[in-house]
Amino acid sequence: MLKAHQACIDLEKNVLRIQGREVTFLSEHELPDKARDVEIPESVPSTSSASGSGSSSQSPPATRFPGGGNALGGAPRSTPPRASASTSRHSEEYIRTIMDLGVTREVAISTLDAAGGNIDVAASLLF
Repeated sequence: MLKAHQACIDLEKNVLRIQGREVTFLSEHELPDKARDVEIPESVPSTSSASGSGSSSQSPPATRFPGGGNALGGAPRSTPPRASASTSRHSEEYIRTIMDLGVTREVAISTLDAAGGNIDVAASLLF
């Protein structure tokens, strides 16, 4: 995506450069409250393995993240597609492209609706 828009992340200058224009990144104290990292307390008790192999036989616990209700490291949920998902005025290619950014089909369609069908604007709305 960065290459398509001729964008470059310059961490030395702390800027995002898009076609010659630079946008500085916000410092931690400049972030709005909703954009700050939320610390999750470690409430998962540690269990010791009965075998001598230790961590090699244990898989790490699944980590929850906001968004599609999925868990990192967990098994994917199988949900039947909704009937309304197949009826969209947007092309399947556009919907699939937005879904490849990590959102559900419903979110992809609603984002394309909000962007007036413009796939570039829809993708930028997700970030």
